[in-house]
Amino acid sequence: SAEGESKVKRVNLARVEDISTYTKKIERADACLIALGASAPHHMHLQQWLSVEIDLIRTIAEFCNTIQVRSISLLSAVDVENESAVPFTKEEIESYGEGALGWIKMIILYMRVKGLEEKAVIESASDVQYIRIFQPNTIVTEEPRYGWFDATLFRLHKLVDRYLPSQYHSVDVRLLGAAMVADAKTKLQEREDLGSQQDVAMLSYEDYVSVAGKAFQDRLTANKDEL
Repeated sequence: SAEGESKVKRVNLARVEDISTYTKKIERADACLIALGASAPHHMHLQQWLSVEIDLIRTIAEFCNTIQVRSISLLSAVDVENESAVPFTKEEIESYGEGALGWIKMIILYMRVKGLEEKAVIESASDVQYIRIFQPNTIVTEEPRYGWFDATLFRLHKLVDRYLPSQYHSVDVRLLGAAMVADAKTKLQEREDLGSQQDVAMLSYEDYVSVAGKAFQDRLTANKDEL
């Protein structure tokens, strides 16, 4: 805010279309953090998944553009390349039917969907000065979200993280959240005038540790419960 105060407003939306009505209640904001998505896309059919990951997120980005935020932070995924993401045709979507995708089809389509998600934000927020795309690998949570699969993956990362390239290092959800907030604050403090140019940046594990602070990461490591 102009006064430098942190103001959090909780808004419950019954429909995606309702977002546009909030321009009357939220006329201006500094930053927008988008960290939503389908929790179990393998249980959805393709159109459902796209409606969340692309249509909903595009609508939010358009809203943030309307209220003139200076920075948008998007939670994406490691190795996503939005420039090569090809939109789904109507016939292609229909070919997948209305049944659940399942794990195999979801994994095959995942990078393409996330690429289209990134592209939707970049294109829909054309007036936003900073687009910050966070591309983590495995996000470690206190409670596994997907049962034995997550639990096994978390244990595996504890063994191999030190040997992996930094972008494939797992990241504690608390470190990731702290990094998204700290990075947005840093961008808001910058006074560089980019004119009509849009600054789009991809951030990975080393960036999270850098922006949130090494001390924060060390505390997490010291206090982390055994998985």
